[in-house]
Amino acid sequence: MADYMDIHPQDGKPTTANPTTESDKMEKTLHNSDVSGARKNVKDIKVVGNGDLFRLLCKASSEAEGWMKSTKAMETPMGCVVQVTTQQKGLDGTYAVAEALTFVPGARIVEDDNNGRKLVSFADLPVRAD
Repeated sequence: MADYMDIHPQDGKPTTANPTTESDKMEKTLHNSDVSGARKNVKDIKVVGNGDLFRLLCKASSEAEGWMKSTKAMETPMGCVVQVTTQQKGLDGTYAVAEALTFVPGARIVEDDNNGRKLVSFADLPVRAD
């Protein structure tokens, strides 16, 4: 149990190094979900192209604990490209990021619970009369 306490302090919050410069004091914004929200929260954001090409399916984050997990998807005529991202703040205050991409053939994005979205099969959607 002593090893656990060394890594995870009693209050459950990650320990960070003392910031030495203003840039070290800047906290990462973990709750952005689209470019318009990011423009409000990140003063120096620069976007090239369609920053909302990938649509957020679901996201969970904790600024207090320094973590974020999200799933985004981009529709193509043949299905969806799905991106999963995990960010975790380390004990030294830096962030580790892991991402994975995959293609889901025959999928479309539809609205879901809690203002989120989900993937469904082409076969489960009503036929459109275009």
